[in-house]
Amino acid sequence: YGPLVWSDGVWKTRSFEARRGVTAVDAFRNGWMMERMMAKFFALSLLALGSACAVLAVQHGDERHARVPGGYFFAFTNGNCTADYATGATSCGDGPRPTIDIVDPRALEVVASVPITEDYGPLVWSDAVYMESCDEAAPQGYVLANERGGRIVIIDAAKAIAGAGTDAVITTLPMGARPVHGYAIPHIDGEGNIGEYWSHSDADGHFDVVKVGQWDDLHRPEVTAHVGIPGHGKLLWDSDLWPYGYATNTKEPFLYEIDLRNYNMTRHIQFTTHGENPDAHCKGTHGIAYSKENKHIFATCSGNTTEGGENGLVEVNPEGDELVLVKKHPEARGGQVYESLDGKWIVDIDKANDEVVFLEANQPGEISSIAHVVAASKDNCALDDQTGCSGMPDKVAFFPLEDGSMNFIFSLTSPNDQTGEDGIGIINSKNLGTQDTLTHVPGGSGSSKYRSIYSGGDHVATIMSYPHEGIMVLNGQDGSLAGTVKTNEATTRVMYVPEQPTGAYCSAD
Repeated sequence: YGPLVWSDGVWKTRSFEARRGVTAVDAFRNGWMMERMMAKFFALSLLALGSACAVLAVQHGDERHARVPGGYFFAFTNGNCTADYATGATSCGDGPRPTIDIVDPRALEVVASVPITEDYGPLVWSDAVYMESCDEAAPQGYVLANERGGRIVIIDAAKAIAGAGTDAVITTLPMGARPVHGYAIPHIDGEGNIGEYWSHSDADGHFDVVKVGQWDDLHRPEVTAHVGIPGHGKLLWDSDLWPYGYATNTKEPFLYEIDLRNYNMTRHIQFTTHGENPDAHCKGTHGIAYSKENKHIFATCSGNTTEGGENGLVEVNPEGDELVLVKKHPEARGGQVYESLDGKWIVDIDKANDEVVFLEANQPGEISSIAHVVAASKDNCALDDQTGCSGMPDKVAFFPLEDGSMNFIFSLTSPNDQTGEDGIGIINSKNLGTQDTLTHVPGGSGSSKYRSIYSGGDHVATIMSYPHEGIMVLNGQDGSLAGTVKTNEATTRVMYVPEQPTGAYCSAD
């Protein structure tokens, strides 16, 4: 793994290895009556049509399921349990236990709940995704959720929706310490079903892998994703990139390549110090995305204020024998980056500077360009801590419209005044270039600088703590407030689960 070397007009790194009796729940789950089959066939036909028209870029790994209407939002609540985010130690005080509250976004109410009893000890939620097994007569749906104390919790989705309570918890699997992010790798186009869940351990700097439907143990523990110093990181995968995935680490100046079939790190690119070259400087990497347009990888990059280095977005070409740094974009300074579902935009969220930067990827092999910078609050008033000024975006949900445009809906974290003013900010892709500030929709505020947001069916939901604990539900078509739903205390994550398994990732190729 050498550091970057200037060659042929670009920065390159040397590779070190060559590349490459029927119960109510049963009836709910297995009710394959003719009308159900026809309804599902119709839904999947629409899904297939939509998939043919839209790229459906990977964000969580369950995007196809989220396009099927009629499902539920799962709100993960911590109750009175907390985690020491430095050590991963969890504890619970007096008061409510953690739950998963199932919310019907049409009725705007909690319709079922999965209580996490004291038998499971202290528990604090992190990321969760929905996945399906594909090796049975009919697909079965599961929710896999990280728990900060070093466990992966497996939930039977049908039982949870049907109101089975604690019986919906299948098992917990031990994993590395301080997990935050988790990713579904359900299917690779041209390869078929993969059915793996990759969970990142921040303390140990590795991924632990679960095979869906095989709940006895981890399928593959400790897939290394650091060189010398473990840290908080994310994973990128896409059918275009198979069999390789890419990972980040906030503690090291690297982008890592991992062979997802063999579970080995194959290459990495090491960025420079500010003193060596400011244009290639990167102290650590965090957010990561891939463009299906120009086939490049994008990673958010932290600077080194001691040395004078700046934050930015590094654009890397993974093709060929070496990972190549194409460009560092200093104008895109945020810590989160995503590819829009339609693949047309790379979206860099800069919470600290109260703005969103939209990059246009351009043609295959071409360097992307900064196309639009949109303020999250009017005249960036959120940076002045002004009362009633909502901004400082955290995360984004994408909602595609029938006219081919895309709604970008951002969870906001300011002014955090406990009134519900924070809300969300929205912009439609057709308005990029003419609208200079996100449209604000109030309705709920979070309690920290992090706010989970998820798109599913006809709605988008984000967590809230004020004026009550719960989730804020939006109409995806226009971002208008559908309503708020009160849940158990300390909502920390939200995700979407279809009413019935979709089979959307179960095709043979």
